[in-house]
Amino acid sequence: MKKLLFLFSLFLMLSCSNSDDNTTSSNSDFHPPVWIQGTWNQEGSNGTSGVSFKFAANDFCMIAQSFKQCQQEFVNQYRQHGNAVTVIETITATNYTAEIKYFAGQSIIYSFRKLSNTSIEWTSVPGSVIIKQ
Repeated sequence: MKKLLFLFSLFLMLSCSNSDDNTTSSNSDFHPPVWIQGTWNQEGSNGTSGVSFKFAANDFCMIAQSFKQCQQEFVNQYRQHGNAVTVIETITATNYTAEIKYFAGQSIIYSFRKLSNTSIEWTSVPGSVIIKQ
């Protein structure tokens, strides 16, 4: 629970940018596989809208009601302030994991498992099935 609160706090602190211009794939830390690229929506409880993800060839964004956080922009903001950040990706035919490691030993792990061509599981949040739009 503390990690989720930490993650949410980081997103709120750094989600002030209006830029939709993500970095080009040549200098990106993120390389989501083709099978996950697109927009995915999680259905919340009682039919409400949950978290959405938008995956591109060079980045992915997490979108909720009050914020949008693109991961490459997030990493770049930390680096602009002189902080060391590394990204480790694990990509298979059915799994995509991106671990963002920060200077203070903190890390955020996004992990997804392909269930079908139209659904994935956000394995960082067990039971979270996300549907392709």
